Amino acid sequence: MSRPRLGCVSYLNARPLLHGLEAELATPAVLSERFAAGRYDAALLPVYEILRLPQPRIVDGFGIGSLGVVHSVVVVHRGPLEAVPEIVLDPASRTSSHLLRVLLAMRLRISPRLVETSDDTNAARLIIGDPALRFQSGMDASWSVLDLGQAWHEWTGLPFVFAAWTLAENAPPQTADLLREAARAGLAARREIAAREPDPAAALDYLTRSIRYPIGEPEKQAIRKFREMLAACGLLPTAGPEPVFV
Repeated sequence: MSRPRLGCVSYLNARPLLHGLEAELATPAVLSERFAAGRYDAALLPVYEILRLPQPRIVDGFGIGSLGVVHSVVVVHRGPLEAVPEIVLDPASRTSSHLLRVLLAMRLRISPRLVETSDDTNAARLIIGDPALRFQSGMDASWSVLDLGQAWHEWTGLPFVFAAWTLAENAPPQTADLLREAARAGLAARREIAAREPDPAAALDYLTRSIRYPIGEPEKQAIRKFREMLAACGLLPTAGPEPVFV
């Protein structure tokens, strides 16, 4: 089998899925653009971008999700969230931005402005990935945190899938099996992966308790639910095809 061209995020939570493999690293938004341009045979794409594909094919078995508090997808704010005039979005991930839009409209029933940039260092903002973990480790008591994984789970009772390996139409045979094999090895090596981080104990806790890697029927149900809610909010065409798991 020829070696597949892979694209992946550089965040800590993706390292178990990429264990022993080589990939081009980029932000979730950039990965989606490059995948659409045919640059990869498989990429770890944000689930929102997967749902926008004309014929989405997800590698069955493993992805990046949560069941409750995820820690790495959060809105940080000062004062009551309902009094916040605007939230600065993180341009790196459209899934997190669109999950926030769904929660604001359908769960929290508030409508702050969502902006791309702000010069106000005290502004509420959406932060994802390793920067979210770093911010929370050093923030003072004046900040409050809305954890989007927790908010989704409390609302729906379901896990949430943030990203999954997605196959291009012409991906080499057995690419999905290769990625599943790497994930199994990576999950077994989480202690070793965490040991390379500045705070190994916190990293291991995050990789084993905050992030949920298996994709089973509850995760597939959660993807379908998110797709329905995106469509209800006018954020996704209702006629788009459901993902196929391979």
